[in-house]
Amino acid sequence: CDDATAQQVGDTIAAMDGVSCLEPQGAFYVMLNIEKLIGRTLGGRVIRDDADFCEAFLEKSFVALTPGKAFGIANFARWSYAASMENIERGCDRLEAFLKT
Repeated sequence: CDDATAQQVGDTIAAMDGVSCLEPQGAFYVMLNIEKLIGRTLGGRVIRDDADFCEAFLEKSFVALTPGKAFGIANFARWSYAASMENIERGCDRLEAFLKT
């Protein structure tokens, strides 16, 4: 993936309520900051930590993320965008819809 893809993913996520992201240089993933979602109910589940968020998002939206605590960063989720632009856009649409549940 190129820098333009990273920028587009970052901009799309930044426009959503409750989340933001860190964009690593030269990588194919973003670290999704979900700190503002802790304690909220999404998809019928109370989000207590990044693992809860990742499980609920997978169950409700069929998008797999990795909890940030696996990388030593609590309240973040690692989201790979090593996919087609169509799939990236679909995943972002699903995230936006999930955040509204």
